Amino acid sequence: MSRVYLSLGSNINPKHNIREGIATLNLRFGQMQLSPIIESEPVGFIGDPFINLITTLETELPISELSSQLRLIEYDFGREDNAPKFSGRTLDIDIVLVDQLEGEHFGLTLPRKDLFEHGYMLYPLSLMEPELIPPGQEKTVQELWQQFPFPEQKLWLTEL
Repeated sequence: MSRVYLSLGSNINPKHNIREGIATLNLRFGQMQLSPIIESEPVGFIGDPFINLITTLETELPISELSSQLRLIEYDFGREDNAPKFSGRTLDIDIVLVDQLEGEHFGLTLPRKDLFEHGYMLYPLSLMEPELIPPGQEKTVQELWQQFPFPEQKLWLTEL
């Protein structure tokens, strides 16, 4: 059984899509631990704010199958194959960590490098699992957040 950390985000009808996304994931994978919810300005484009959080789940699925199932959920929520990387999302689900795996695994780089580059992933994870030390790191996520080098990323706690 693997412990998987996912990043969920949406800026198109975000409260509805995040609530429904969590419900869909709960039906498919069972109850999950949820981080506090944050709202953030979009990164890389001008648009509506995003709602983001980190979730954890336990699964026996191989990473490749889990990734495929998560992509299908995104498609069910209206994700388009050819959408630009920096654009609005109905529901974005990214695998951030899988146990203590590091490096390339079935086309995914773990831990996801965005975790260390974007506050919308690191901040909620630091609130949920402050003492977690990600693979390849020597500091906890709380320490990494306290030393986060990108202060221009505006984000704040919110509720669904």
